[in-house]
Amino acid sequence: MITTIIIISVVLAISIFVNINQLRKQESLSEYVEELENSNTEYYTFFQALKTRLNESNSKLKQIDRVGSFQADDETGFIFKELQDILDELNRGF
Repeated sequence: MITTIIIISVVLAISIFVNINQLRKQESLSEYVEELENSNTEYYTFFQALKTRLNESNSKLKQIDRVGSFQADDETGFIFKELQDILDELNRGF
C-alpha cells in the first residue's frame, strides 16, 4: 500500500512538473505569435501606404505629361520613359 502511494506521488509530481513546463512554453509561443501578428499588421500598413504613394506618383506623372511633350523630347523623353517604366513595374508588383 505504501509503495503504491509513493509511486502515485512520484507520478503526480512528474505530471505537475511536465504540465508547468508545457504551460510556460505555450505562453512563450503565444507571445511570439502576438508579436508576429503585430509585425504583419505593420508591414501591411507600410505596403498599403507604399501602394497608395505609387498610384499617386503614377497619376501625377501622367498628369504632368498629359500632352505628351516630355515623351517627344529626346533627352527628357528618355528619362521620362525610364521613370514611367519603373512606376509601371512597381504598380504591377503591387
